[in-house]
Amino acid sequence: MALPKTRSTSVRKIHVRVPKRGHVLHYKRRVKGKVHACAISGRTLPGVCSTARKNSTPNRKFGGTLSSSVSSRVIQLASRVKSGAMNISEVDIRLMPYVKSLLSSKK
Repeated sequence: MALPKTRSTSVRKIHVRVPKRGHVLHYKRRVKGKVHACAISGRTLPGVCSTARKNSTPNRKFGGTLSSSVSSRVIQLASRVKSGAMNISEVDIRLMPYVKSLLSSKK
């Protein structure tokens, strides 16, 4: 019988052919998916699946990349730059690529 540590479903069984005995079972632990985090603040993103099989992200701007608070801040800054109340050079350097992408998509 197999050892208790190898009976788990989190361990993958790999059949390896060897010259003398035909084949041998190698056990390899499955790697869990990474927790998705906001690119700016580093907070975890709720509603984003971390498994490799599913790729579901929220259907909003910057969904799956930025948290909701940071994305709302980016949208506010983009609207201020577009209206002329703020200059593009006054935007935080970390938020600059996201603001520019919003400005270029509006045109």
